[in-house]
Amino acid sequence: MMSHLSKRLYHRLIGCLYRDTNEDAGRSILVAGAARSGTTWLAEIIASQLSCRIMFEPFHPYKVKAFSAFDYFHYQRPSAANPQLYAYCEQVLHGRIRHPWIDREAATLRPNYRLVKEIRANLFLKWIQQQFSQTPLLFILRHPCAVVLSRLQLQWATDSDIDSFLRQPQLMEDFLSDKMDIITQARSDAAKHALIWCISNMVPLRQFAPDDLPIVFYEHLIAQPDITIPALFQKIGIADYEESVYQVAQKPSATSKKHSAIVTGTNQITQWQSKLTHSQIEDVLTIVAAFNLDGIYDDSPMPQVGQVVEVTAEP
Repeated sequence: MMSHLSKRLYHRLIGCLYRDTNEDAGRSILVAGAARSGTTWLAEIIASQLSCRIMFEPFHPYKVKAFSAFDYFHYQRPSAANPQLYAYCEQVLHGRIRHPWIDREAATLRPNYRLVKEIRANLFLKWIQQQFSQTPLLFILRHPCAVVLSRLQLQWATDSDIDSFLRQPQLMEDFLSDKMDIITQARSDAAKHALIWCISNMVPLRQFAPDDLPIVFYEHLIAQPDITIPALFQKIGIADYEESVYQVAQKPSATSKKHSAIVTGTNQITQWQSKLTHSQIEDVLTIVAAFNLDGIYDDSPMPQVGQVVEVTAEP
């Protein structure tokens, strides 16, 4: 087994040597979701079955200079033209961009596919689908309390993330103008992290028509892999995969931390119930309910799948 340093050197070497020659955007697969929702894990499950170039978070404006003109969580109205955004997305989805950050997980010299793993494209995901309809898309959802726990353990920022939402007038007008009391009254870190989860998920859920957003539930991927894994491959049009994919699904992802449930051996679905305080759980679920997303996730650790259509159908 390679050490962490050996893996970094290996990925760096492959990142310099690989050749991504098939520019068909249909050979790119986009895996999106809020941070700490399992995007890396899902991407690795898919990539294990394909000759694949993993593209790590190409829409990070602080890491990739070519995307630095855009907001940290950039919002784009689905019907609006944006030539600059289109040109950059075209580079990504056609495989024409090379970058140390994007290629940090490179492991294949002659990839046939590109797997774009992204946590900052949620607010223009519908726009991407309309502009690049040939690119298969998967959107992963995870319980907000589990996401908040992970963000708290990593001591991630809250106010700067929220500021990225608030400084975008069109996002405010389209989705947040009636939520300002909720946003300004959020005081605890748990509540602020919940705000980030809500906005990151609410926008794509509302922009896509019912049943038009291919959703993978994190909890189902753990509890029902024999059902969820075949279904997700079907959604992206991949018919052939090996039984080894189920073993890959049981391994920690590249972004799992030492306190992650899959590393410590605790229950990945219910860990938040014992790690968060009652007050923190209440703060999270109060925010989720205020954004009308409690029909999908409530105090139960499992999602209410039947309510997703109702959420996406709301104006």
